[in-house]
Amino acid sequence: MPKVIKIDSFGGPEVMQMRTEPRGSLKSGEALVAHIAAGVNYLDISHRQGHYPLPLPTGLGVSGCGIIKEIRTEGLDLAVGDIVAYAGVSPGSYAEERSVAADRLVKLPATIEPELAAAALQQGITAAFLLQDVFPVRRGHVVLVHAAAGGVGTILCQWARTIGSTVIGVVGSKEKASHALSHGCKYVVVSTSEKVADQIRELTGGRGADVVFDSTGADSFETSLRSLSMRGMLVSFGSASGDPPSIEVGKLAQLGSLYLTRPRFIHYTHQRQDLLRYAAAFFAKVESGLKVPIGQIYKLDQLAQAHRDVENRATRGSSVIVF
Repeated sequence: MPKVIKIDSFGGPEVMQMRTEPRGSLKSGEALVAHIAAGVNYLDISHRQGHYPLPLPTGLGVSGCGIIKEIRTEGLDLAVGDIVAYAGVSPGSYAEERSVAADRLVKLPATIEPELAAAALQQGITAAFLLQDVFPVRRGHVVLVHAAAGGVGTILCQWARTIGSTVIGVVGSKEKASHALSHGCKYVVVSTSEKVADQIRELTGGRGADVVFDSTGADSFETSLRSLSMRGMLVSFGSASGDPPSIEVGKLAQLGSLYLTRPRFIHYTHQRQDLLRYAAAFFAKVESGLKVPIGQIYKLDQLAQAHRDVENRATRGSSVIVF
C-alpha cells in the first residue's frame, strides 16, 4: 500500500503522520499519478495550521510531478506512462501516489526536470497570469515586486525584466538584496530599513510604479498603494503577513484613480486551455534561461523538518520532496 502523509488535527509539524492506505478506485475524469517529486509550499503550512480550514483528516501538498499509472478520461492528449505535473489542486501530494483530476495535469517537456516542475510550476503559472493577463506588462513599465527574493518573486522579477520593464524589488533584509539583484531587479529596497514608498518615488523621479505585485498582504498594503503612479494598479495576490485590510473605494480616487485587484490561481486557470497556456509560457522562459533556484530536497519522512525550514525561512528557493 502507498505511503501518505495525513493530519487529524491542525497544529505544528508534529501533527503530520505517515501512514499507508489502500489505493482507492479511480473515478471517471481522474488519473493516478505515481510521484517523482512534490512541492513544499508556504500554502501547505497554512493548511497544516488551519488558517484555511480543511475537512479532517486531510492530506497536504498542492503540487507535484509524476508518471501516469492509470487514467479514466479521453480527449486530453494524456496517456499511461506520460510524465506530468500539476499545481493548485486540492491537498494530497505528500504521498507516493494520488488521484488527480486529469484536466489539471500538464505534460512535462523533456527539457524540464521533474523536481523543478514540482517545486515551481505553481509559482511559474502565477507569474505568467500576473504578467500576461492581470496586468499586461510592457516595455517601459515600472514594476514593483514585494518579496522579490521569494518563490514567485524570483520568477516574476526575471520575467518582467525580459519584457523590457524596470523592475524594483522589495526584500525583507540586506542579505536577500543580492539575490533579487541577480534575478531581474534593477533596484532593490529593503523594507525593514527604508521608507519604501519614498524610495520608489525617488527611484522613479516622483512618478511611482505602474504596477505593484504584492504577495505580502497586510504589512505592505498601504505602502503599495502609495508607491503607485497615477492610474497605476495594485495586484494583491498573497497574504504572507495576513490578509490585506478593507479599503474605502474613494481612497483609490484620492491617491490617483488607482486600480486594485485580488486575483486567485484557480480563477485564472479554470479553463484548461489557460492552464496549458500559462504552463507553456513558464516552461519556455525556463528553456530560454530563466533561473529557478531549488531549495532543499527532502524525503517523505523528513517533511516535519521541511516545514520547519520553510516556516523559518531557512531555505532559499522552492523546496521539494522526492520519492
